[in-house]
Amino acid sequence: MLRRPLLALAVVVLGAVSLTGCGAHDSTGQIAVTVSRDAADRPYEVKVFAATGKLSEHQRVFPGGTADFAGVPLGDVTVRAGDLCPVRTTVSGEDVARVTLTTTGC
Repeated sequence: MLRRPLLALAVVVLGAVSLTGCGAHDSTGQIAVTVSRDAADRPYEVKVFAATGKLSEHQRVFPGGTADFAGVPLGDVTVRAGDLCPVRTTVSGEDVARVTLTTTGC
């Protein structure tokens, strides 16, 4: 008799903990990637790679444009786009990391 109410209570508690996160913080951050105006006049597929080499995010950006990415793993990331110079940066949970991809300085 007492098992059903206890099971129901356990399900409610687990559901509440999973929805609130139980104080856990989000282990992702944000990065804003700008493609230099000097790049060729065509869209670039901007890709953000985690330190493991796994593709984290991607988005098409025109020269002079900026792509905002959320949900990027914290730590070192590499940003690449076609023949533009790749950039390494560190993503933290506190600030938006900002990089600009250019055709020079590789």
